[in-house]
Order: sequence, then structure tokens, then C-alpha cells
Amino acid sequence: MKPDPKQIALSLCEAAVPIFVTLKEEVSSESPSLTPHPVIKELTFAQLRILMAIEHGRDQVGKLARGTGIAQPAISRTVDNLINLGYIERTPHPADRRQILLRLTAMGREAVIRVREKAAEAYVAAIQALPLEDQVKLGEGVSVLLRVIANARKDEP
Repeated sequence: MKPDPKQIALSLCEAAVPIFVTLKEEVSSESPSLTPHPVIKELTFAQLRILMAIEHGRDQVGKLARGTGIAQPAISRTVDNLINLGYIERTPHPADRRQILLRLTAMGREAVIRVREKAAEAYVAAIQALPLEDQVKLGEGVSVLLRVIANARKDEP
């Protein structure tokens, strides 16, 4: 039976939701079972989303606005706040001096890594409980998934 790419894509989106929720919980101060790291507790989830988007190539305010569906003035205010907090910095575009690029600072990279690592902890025991063969398949599947995402993003402006 031939796989249905649309159904696979829908399943991918469905699988992404709990992972997204786990990331959000890592910066939520409302969760009593979680103790956020001091570097992270000052971030909102919207700010974390912007840091992660910058990490993955949305390195200009316009790209962030298009990618999130949030108005450019609101993104600009959030970016300014993240710059003031020391998580990102503005740098000149190497080929066009009229454009400004956004880059994570060391503190920004640390925050993104820390949240990602903390969120991953929620899945370690479940992965360890899988038979070794399934753990290998899962690792291979994640590699394929990352290639699919990279290929889909090549067409983005």
C-alpha cells in the first residue's frame, strides 16, 4: 500500500503539538512541578518562539512577522525587548547594508538549549521503555523528519 503524504503530514502536525506544549510548559511559571532556570524564567513563551525562529533562520523582523502571523510592529517590540534583555543582537547584513539581521547572543543560545534539553527530559523515560529496535527506528525516523522539514523550508522566502 502506497503511503499517503497528506496523512503523513497531518500525523506529523499532530505529533508536534504535545512537543510544542512541553516546550511551553518549560517557560510557564504557572506549573508548580517545574522549577525554571533563572535564565529562562524571565522569558515568555512568545519570546522563546522568537528565539527559536531566529535560531532556525528567520533572522529578520519581516521574516519573523510572516512566519508567526504576528504584526510587524508587535514583533519589533518583542525583538527590542529581547535585545534589551541580552538574548539577541542586531547585525548588519553582509550583502545589503540597508538590511539588519538578528542573531542569538550566547545567552540566547543558552536559553534555547536549556529549554530544549529540559523539555526532552519529559520523553527520555518513555523512549528508554521502548524495545531497542524501536528506539533505533525512532532515531532514524527523527532524522528523516528533520530532512523533510529542511526540504520544506528551502522554498520559504
